[in-house]
Formats: sequence, structure tokens, C-alpha cells
Amino acid sequence: MLSNITIQLHQETMPSNFPHGGGVEAAAKAWSCDVSDVLDLSTGLHPAGQPDWLGEWLHEHADLAAHYPDVHGEPARSILANEFGVKPEQVLMTAGAQAVIEVIFQAMQWKSMGVCVPCYHEPIRCAKRAGCRVYAIESGDSFPSVDALWWTSPNNPFGNAEAFPEGLMGVLDESYMLFSERRELGLMSDVIRLGSLTKTFCIPGLRLGYVIADEAIIQKLKAWLPPWPASTLALHLLPKLLPEADMRDLQVKDARERLVKLLNTYHWQSYQSHASFVLARPPAAMPNFAKKKILVRTFPEWEQLQGWVRFGLPYSDDDWQRLEAILCL
Repeated sequence: MLSNITIQLHQETMPSNFPHGGGVEAAAKAWSCDVSDVLDLSTGLHPAGQPDWLGEWLHEHADLAAHYPDVHGEPARSILANEFGVKPEQVLMTAGAQAVIEVIFQAMQWKSMGVCVPCYHEPIRCAKRAGCRVYAIESGDSFPSVDALWWTSPNNPFGNAEAFPEGLMGVLDESYMLFSERRELGLMSDVIRLGSLTKTFCIPGLRLGYVIADEAIIQKLKAWLPPWPASTLALHLLPKLLPEADMRDLQVKDARERLVKLLNTYHWQSYQSHASFVLARPPAAMPNFAKKKILVRTFPEWEQLQGWVRFGLPYSDDDWQRLEAILCL
């Protein structure tokens, strides 16, 4: 059954608040500890963290901070185009995927959008602000007649991966997709590929994302974005990051399998995930994660997800032991 209800008129269907993962500073303040004491499993960032060499690279290339970014997003644009098998003109480098989400509804002049719920909120918030009607699509619903479909694969928060429905147009948000799978997609007719690179390489503070689309769509989006697409440092960092992508994909797979096994050991129910997080529910009461200063993502805004929690992936043995210590209580 399709909801066919706009968020402007029916806030009981769509949430009115827009929480996000992260918030380590606030958690540390609430728990009276240092930020370094918080185990942040709320965001789905890569479990290995940033590359070990990043600090040295930033030091060696500090002079780039004195230069405006290339207006076309070079050298990152051409290198990413080659990686994905598309033309440089079909690539738009951005300050994270969020930079595009903020303006895409105005740029494309969409008046209606369908989105599978529960979901990540930012497209809903930005559509609402632009006066675009949003139709909720729940499991088993048929697709509504809308200007665009917002499709996230792997889905956030469930983690399931499904191809963009054939014959429809809209956005494929591939921010949590393994990089090896992104290489196989190419240019998709009537679909705007939107991706973040901050999660794979754990560099959210540097803000780096991209769009893959037809040149005409790229030009529409550019008209709504600042003249400098991303920071000079981020654009020059990408060539150094990309050779690590496959290794980081394997690390995500291994850590995700380990997490599912750990949850099963303590009889948690979990969804099968293809992302860098796992959505799960405890067999009894929800543990007090604050007791171990572990930050996780809960979903008070979605009635369907009450009692569920989304775990990012631990990395170090100490972090795994810390998580197990709270799961076994």
C-alpha cells in the first residue's frame, strides 16, 4: 500500500526531525570523557579509520591549502572518470555527497519524489525545503508516478543492496557501496549516480564526493553549486587513496562477517547487510551502550525501527572486546 502522503501535511508519516550519526563531541561532553575515549559505531565509516600515511601526506602537501581548487575538480575528476569508465565531463567532484543533496531538487526542478522508508533523512529534508512532494514507499508497495525516485543501495539503515529499478529515473545513492561494485555501473541512463568517498577512506572532515551523470545534468547541478567543487587538498588526495579501495572493501567484508557472528553469539537478530554497518535487535532489553562509552545509531524518529540499533564496524581488538563486553550483559 503506497502512502501517497506529503511530508508537508502529514508529519506522522515522515519524521519532522533529522538526526544523524556521529556527534562524538556531544557524546564525550555528556559522558564527561575525552573524545578519544568514545568508540563511535554510529556512522558507518570505514573501520580501519583514515590511512596511516594521511598525516604525513597532509604535512608534505600543506602548500596546496594556499591554492584555490581547480574549477573542474582536477586532478580528481579525470582519475575517477578513468576508474569508473566514463568521460571526465560526466563526472562532478563535490564537497561530499551532501553538497549535491542540498541543491539537486532545485537544479533538476523535481516536484515529486518517491523514497523507500525508513531511510536516511537528508533527501527528505532537502526535498521539503525545495517544495518537492515526497511519497513514502514501504516494503511491498508499487512505485508511485513521480518525477524522481531516490534509491539508496546499500540501503541505509537496513544494508540490503538492490539495483535501481529499470525504466525509472532519479538518484542512485551509492555512498555505502563497495568501491569494486561502483566500477561496474558506468553511465546509467536517466539515473544520477551520487557517491561519497569519505566513508570508504574515512575522511569525512575533508568532504569528498561525486556525481556520475550525463553532461547536461552535470551542468544543471554545477549551476547550483559554488565555483570550487571541493577542497584543493581533497582533490589532490584522491589519486593517492584509490589504490587502497579494494583492500578497504575486503576489510569491510571481513569486519561485517565478524560482527554478525558476534551478534549471533548473543542471540541478536540482524539484517543481512552489504554495507559498513549492521542493523540489529537484542533478544531482550537494549544494552546501556553509554556505560562503555560506545556511540551507536538508534532511530527514535521511525516507529518501524523502535528496538533496533545500527552498528558500525569495530577495528582494533580492544574495540571488539569493548563491544562484546556490553553485548553479553
